[in-house]
Amino acid sequence: MYSILLYAHSWIRWAVLILAVLSIYKSFVGSKGNLPYTKSDKSIAAAFVGTLHLMFLLGLGLYFTSPYAFNAFGGDVSVMKEPTLRYWAVEHVFMMIAGIAIISIGKAKAKRATTDKEKFKKQLIFFSIGLLVILSRIPWGESARLFRF
Repeated sequence: MYSILLYAHSWIRWAVLILAVLSIYKSFVGSKGNLPYTKSDKSIAAAFVGTLHLMFLLGLGLYFTSPYAFNAFGGDVSVMKEPTLRYWAVEHVFMMIAGIAIISIGKAKAKRATTDKEKFKKQLIFFSIGLLVILSRIPWGESARLFRF
């Protein structure tokens, strides 16, 4: 079960990143011009947030089946004193939840905005901040984790 969740979580991340970049780009272009907020813009943002929520659910499954979590909460070592355990048990999880929350708030604020320009601007700000938070805790230095086969 752990391996299936790990592969799914690892590969869906690329869909999340592509949708994030696309949504932020369209929000930037829309906020700078007088473009209408179309059904396509709404769909891309919804796909981004929905895929992000799927990643969150897969991540929760990983968190509760991961050897890191078992070692972190069942071992003799203090989680905060062991860098690897701290990263996976605390930092990665906390920052991902924070990023998802920021992006979800942005989607809700954009939905309630009255003008198209305001919708684009809200998405641009919240999606960008949320993505930066998420990118800060992806293990980029571990190339074996980037593409799992």
